[in-house]
Amino acid sequence: MNPASMKKTFIALALLSTLTFAACGKKAVESAEAQSNSNRAPERIEVAVAPVVERTAARGIEVVGSLLAEDEVTVSSQASGNLDDITVDIGSAVQRGQTIGRIDPRELNLKVAQAEATMHQAEARLGLAPGARLDPERTPDVRQAKAGLERARYDMNAARNLVDNGDISKQQLDVYQKTFEQAEARYQAALENVRNLAAQIEEKRAALALAKKQLGDTAIISPISGVVKEKLASRGEYMQPGKAIITIVQINPLRLKLEVPETFAANIKSGQEVSLKVDTFGDRQFRGTIRRINPSVDEKNRSLVAEAEVRNDGALLRPGMFARAEIVSNRQGTALMVPEKAVVSLAGINKVFVLDGDHAAERQVKLGARDGSLVEIIEGVKLGDRVVTTNADRLHDGAMVSAS
Repeated sequence: MNPASMKKTFIALALLSTLTFAACGKKAVESAEAQSNSNRAPERIEVAVAPVVERTAARGIEVVGSLLAEDEVTVSSQASGNLDDITVDIGSAVQRGQTIGRIDPRELNLKVAQAEATMHQAEARLGLAPGARLDPERTPDVRQAKAGLERARYDMNAARNLVDNGDISKQQLDVYQKTFEQAEARYQAALENVRNLAAQIEEKRAALALAKKQLGDTAIISPISGVVKEKLASRGEYMQPGKAIITIVQINPLRLKLEVPETFAANIKSGQEVSLKVDTFGDRQFRGTIRRINPSVDEKNRSLVAEAEVRNDGALLRPGMFARAEIVSNRQGTALMVPEKAVVSLAGINKVFVLDGDHAAERQVKLGARDGSLVEIIEGVKLGDRVVTTNADRLHDGAMVSAS
């Protein structure tokens, strides 16, 4: 081997020895560190704990629903003519009986005047005071005909006595009989004539009343208290009877339409309290009372429809809002409660850590109602357990803890 080759071989062997020594040194260090860690005590996580407590709680059924107007009315024109005025618009608050618009009344004023004149003319024809009731027996024509009838009856009765006594012939009695019959016919004719006139007067009075009603219909009146939802006509527009003008919704109280699962149908009764929340107001709670319950279950979604009445004095709630509600079904129920901060939620799974000696035991739980800072645990813990309330996000099942 030449000197150059020997020199290269020597350098390679020296480098290999150096690397081998370094590797052995690293393994020795790692082995020493592992030995040191194995001798060290496991880390304990400082936690606070709280007991599982039993509380009296209102048991409830969680449902969803929609808020609806208590009533909704479309106000339509009852008279013909131009819309002379309308004093409300969308969002205007109105009261029952309030005049909210008017149709031009000039033409109907003339019709009322015409009907009054015709009626007074008919009354004057019979000598009646305005508005007086007609007694046919007291009219001059009937009284005269009645007097002629009474005289003819007297003469006929007298003639019968004379015939019986032989003073006059039977032919003469027939004349008196005929005279009586004619007088009776005149009396009946006079009565019929007066009754016809009386009917005409009543017809004229009815026509006047109708004309006055039509005049009154030019005032557009709100039939309910509420808020204007839609304005469907404008000032100056020609209106026909039945043409829609505005839509009014009654928003206090509101109806809360709830869909209750079939399994809870037997627990729903009229008069039960309902608490509800809407997204607009976050965690703010509103109250209602069950008033109406559908007698049958919907076959499509197997739910029972119930309606609650919700007070809305501040007009904060609006028809159409989606609501999450709880129906209180039993006020005397008991519940196991823990502090809400003890619950760890991840991917839709709720869990707590229960103190088990100096270890933390993980328990999946099912949550129920909330009461202030406490939450009900329906499944997963028992009375007497102590749950971790701090540093729960650092724990795992079996973690060493130091409780305070």
